[in-house]
This record gives sequence, C-alpha cells and structure tokens, in this order.
Amino acid sequence: MTASSFQLLKGDALQQLGRVPDESVHAVVTDPPYGLARETDIELLLEKWLDRRQFVNEADGYGGASWDNSVPGPELWREVSRVLMPGGFVLAFTAARTAHLTGCALALAGFQMRDLIHWVYSPGRPTSPNLGKQHEDIAGLRETLRPSHEPIVVARKPRVTGYTAAEHVGEFRAGALDHGGILGREGIATNSMAVHDLHCSPGDCQCGLGGEVGVPHASHIYPTPDLMRSLDFAKPSKGERPVGADGHGHETVKPVALMRALIAGVSRPGQVVLDPFLGSGTTAEAALQMGRHAVGCEMTPAYWDFINQRITRTQKAGYPVRLGAPFDLRSASVTTGDEAGPSPESRRTAANHQPNNPLERNDPMMLDHCRRCGEPQDGEPRVPSLTDDRTPVCSPCHDEEALEAEFGTLTIQQMWAAARAGAR
Repeated sequence: MTASSFQLLKGDALQQLGRVPDESVHAVVTDPPYGLARETDIELLLEKWLDRRQFVNEADGYGGASWDNSVPGPELWREVSRVLMPGGFVLAFTAARTAHLTGCALALAGFQMRDLIHWVYSPGRPTSPNLGKQHEDIAGLRETLRPSHEPIVVARKPRVTGYTAAEHVGEFRAGALDHGGILGREGIATNSMAVHDLHCSPGDCQCGLGGEVGVPHASHIYPTPDLMRSLDFAKPSKGERPVGADGHGHETVKPVALMRALIAGVSRPGQVVLDPFLGSGTTAEAALQMGRHAVGCEMTPAYWDFINQRITRTQKAGYPVRLGAPFDLRSASVTTGDEAGPSPESRRTAANHQPNNPLERNDPMMLDHCRRCGEPQDGEPRVPSLTDDRTPVCSPCHDEEALEAEFGTLTIQQMWAAARAGAR
C-alpha cells in the first residue's frame, strides 16, 4: 500500500496557503470559524469585501473567542481557489445564522454555490434562557431555537470551459460528487446527514434515530419515521477526541466517520485534501485513513499536539503515513524532493492547461478515445488539436485538421486537386 503524505503548515491560513502551489489540491474539507459574534456590521463587512479588503469584527465570537468573531472572508477563499484544481469542491461547515455569510464570501471569491448539506444530530443545549422565568406571562418563550443541525456549504471552483462534465472529470479528476463514496455503497446520496447521540451504540439507540417506539426523536423538524438521511454517524467519543496534558481538548470536534464520508464524496484515493482550519486534525486523520494525502493549516500551538496525536494514532492503526508535503512547497526548507514528482512548472505549458499536482491524474494525451472522431485508440499517444490546444486528438484527425486549416472546408477531392496543383 502506497503511503499517504501529511503536511502541517503552522500559522495563519492566509499566509501559509501562499506556500502551496497553484492547482495542487483536489478537494477542501474544513470546519472554519463560524463568526458567531453578537454583533456584526453587515454594511461594513460587505463594503470591505467588495473593496477586496479584510473585514475585522471588533466583537468577540462564540464563548468570547476572538478567533470566531467573523467567518473567513473572500481573501481566504481566493487563495483556496488558487490552489484548488478546476472543478474542485469546497465543503465548509458553518452555523445556521452565518451560513449566508460563508456562502457570500465563497461566491465573491469566484466559487459556484452548489448545495447546502444539513448535518442533523441529537439536539444540543438551549442557547437562550426561558424568558418565562423573568415574566410569567411569557412562559416558554426563548430568543433562539434549540440547535439540532449544522449546515455544510458545498461550493465548486468553476470548471475549465470547453469540456463536458464527464470530460472534465476524466481529465482533471474533479468536478462531480461521488454518491457511492458518501454512502459507502451504491445509491443516491441526499443533502441531509444524520448523527446518533454520544450515548448510542449499535443496536441500542438512545436518541430515536434507530426508530425505537417511544424514544424521543432527534429533532422535531425531522421526525424519526420521515427522516430521509444518507448516513448514520456516532458523535465523537471521548477516546476519539485528543486532549492535552491539562485534560482539555478542542471545542468543536467533528466525527471522523462524518469526515470520511465527506472526503469520499469529493476526492479519490491518492488525491490531495486540504483543510485550511485543521483544528485538532480530524480532516487529516480521516483523509489518511481513506488513502488521501492531507495538508492542513493551523495557527493555534495548543492544537498542534492534538494533530500529532491523531497522526500517531493513524500510523499505529496500520495506515502508511509519510510526513511531508505531497508536492513541492514554496519554501526550500520543507520540500519533499524527488518524492513529490515533477515540479509544477515542468508540467505546465502555454499550449495545454495542466494542473500542477502529479498525483492520480490521467494524461489528457493518453485518453481512450479521440475527441474529434470518437474512435478508441488503444492507449496510443495524442497530439494537441489545432482548433483547441487543450483537446487531444488522434494522428489521422490531426492531419485532417491540418488540411482544413490550409484549404478550408473543401471536399477531399478538392483538397487533393489543390494539393496536386501546388506540387506543380
């Protein structure tokens, strides 16, 4: 089994992404800050974003955390777009009340909004008090609903023009969702995913998703009998959550099983998955288990140990993991040398749009069928089309294009007559 590579880029994501080469990543799966500040000046935010400047919220975010005072802006997602393959997907977790801001930031960075996955889980604690404790005549009134789902924004970098969807996936290995990968079996995946409660176990559901009679369902919005879901996931157990020497762990850990399903939906074995906000390293652990290469950015030193714990656990579980980037980083001190394959520059020419990443790509000049005549060519090399330098054709079709270029759309008889006349 070929070893998967893992690279941790320590520092701010916007700065660290500058070390990643263009179009070297196949998919992005990340859990960024949700921007849960009590107040956000939307007009100022949009003014900054539209002026291509960074918005900084003066109010703190969830739990008084300054790092959660706003969602990542377009400046971050533009860097993500630069390193992502054409057609590559971004799956970004967000909060119900800030999903629109995350979507707006991605759209301003040039991404196409494709969907919104609902990760449904057993309800959390009420986020606002019962106002009836202060005034009896308004008993039962609260300012917010009890949370029982998290949206996941599904965005895609635009495909290269001139390709059908199937052609684009064949050449760039990106641009479509793998439903079987999400489900772990054949079928059609939905945009609603359900998770069991922490106290549930196989055959002993405590939250109601298992369908037991008399057990309260997970959400009043999705009653158990009518819940249309793609998958059932267990919340992260205590054993799955890394902790530091002080006994504390990361605040917002996601289930490895959920991340595995998402990664399987937007990437293939041998491809590169990026998480600009790696946190405790769940995305990296899941990607490595799935045979992907993982690259992540994390600026909080306290979380670096959590990430190391996950990588060590993955290696001890028998998964082959090699430390180092799967491509040449833009820093001579951390390049991987020959193991990373040809340099991005050597693989890129003006006549043929080629992604930089050498991993798990089909050479467009070795496609099974000619793009002009459609005939199978038994793996013989192609030559660039004269009419579209990104479109490989077989040698006979290339010769026909040369004749058309010289003589126009004449008949074969007229071409030969013109050619004979020119020979005289």
